[in-house]
Amino acid sequence: MKLFVVAFTFVLAVPTLHADVALQVEPAEAMLDEPVAIRVTGLPPNAECLIRAWAPFGKRVGQGVAKFKADERGVVDVSKQAPLEGTYSGVDPMGLVWSMALQDNGVEAPPLKITDPRVVKLEVVSGGNTVGSAELKRWIVRPGVRITEIKENGLVGKLFEPAGSEKRPGLLVLSGSEGGFSETEAALLASHGYVTLALAYFGVDGLPKQLVEIPLEYLQKGVAWLGARESVDKKRLGVVGGSKGGELSLLLASHTPELRAVVARAPSHVVWSGVGGNYRQSSWTMDGKPMPFLLTSLQSAPMVFAKNPMRLIEIYGPAIDDEEAVKKALIPVEKINGAVLLLTGTDDAMWPASRMADAVVARLKANGHRFPAEHLKYEGAGHGIPSAYVRMEGTIGANRMAFGGTPEANARAMADSRPKVLRFLQDNLKAQPADR
Repeated sequence: MKLFVVAFTFVLAVPTLHADVALQVEPAEAMLDEPVAIRVTGLPPNAECLIRAWAPFGKRVGQGVAKFKADERGVVDVSKQAPLEGTYSGVDPMGLVWSMALQDNGVEAPPLKITDPRVVKLEVVSGGNTVGSAELKRWIVRPGVRITEIKENGLVGKLFEPAGSEKRPGLLVLSGSEGGFSETEAALLASHGYVTLALAYFGVDGLPKQLVEIPLEYLQKGVAWLGARESVDKKRLGVVGGSKGGELSLLLASHTPELRAVVARAPSHVVWSGVGGNYRQSSWTMDGKPMPFLLTSLQSAPMVFAKNPMRLIEIYGPAIDDEEAVKKALIPVEKINGAVLLLTGTDDAMWPASRMADAVVARLKANGHRFPAEHLKYEGAGHGIPSAYVRMEGTIGANRMAFGGTPEANARAMADSRPKVLRFLQDNLKAQPADR
């Protein structure tokens, strides 16, 4: 099959195969952030085989492939065995899935809605023959979750509500400097038992075009709106965001006591200058006034923007060495009325998130913050620690923006952090799992 021409040449030494080889995927349907078990049974003892996983992405196909050696029982268990070679290394239950590298296919796949499953096809090849196949359906949003587009009272967002009549914790879910909605994260968290509001604050119709002087009151209005839903327990509200959304999550929670839990990926301990305009304005306002902010090192910008890939940490990193300027822009995180969980990668190429998250924790401790606070720091991971088992490259987009990290390091960070994020939210907002 032409589809499977990849940069791997495997030579398999395989004796005559049994007729009862089977490729098992359990469960056969799972959320995008849930692991599955992949096993091959019925192989001859110590036989070698390939396992391939592939899925369509627009006009491209993602493919992961790995070579394994069966044990003495003729079993390959991907969750317990490292591949001999392939698109990933080491023991990793979901390595075949997150390592799927994109290649041109030339055929446009039908567009998928957020409610459609993402189908991954798998097959096992041994002795040059396909001897087993299986299919995995991966859901972004669990069937039964209600999705409502919100355009009222000046708010623009998407509401995700799990099935059932009981009141659930509510989560405000914020995007970063890309703008728009953080739809995937909101859908996944709703599938885990939360009412989520993916609230846009710039970059969509009816809202500012650039991330410049966004009123904090707009976000507070979103918190109040979410807490007023019949499906939400207003005493169990939290906020989730990454990058600029992580900065905003900490800032918003510092000024909004109704928020009782904060999850911030690659966050900041200060308010930064906005993204857009003349780059010399604050990102946020309060009471109609720009909030004090830290200005990026604009003198370095021309050189940074000329590089391929661009490493924005070169304009953010030097700025936080100015202690006096930092003091004026600090986010008063000690005022947060709840628990705080921070996630960073040590190879973040966008901004010094690990250093800034350390500063958040230090300030909380210095001020006797009475709620749990934890910083999950992942060696070698970059700015984009994903919240699902997907491939996250170290550079993003046609303009080659450096995010840092490697697909493998980012995937390892995801696999460790995701259950901890869900446990943190459950412990601090007392959520019950969504109906399956």
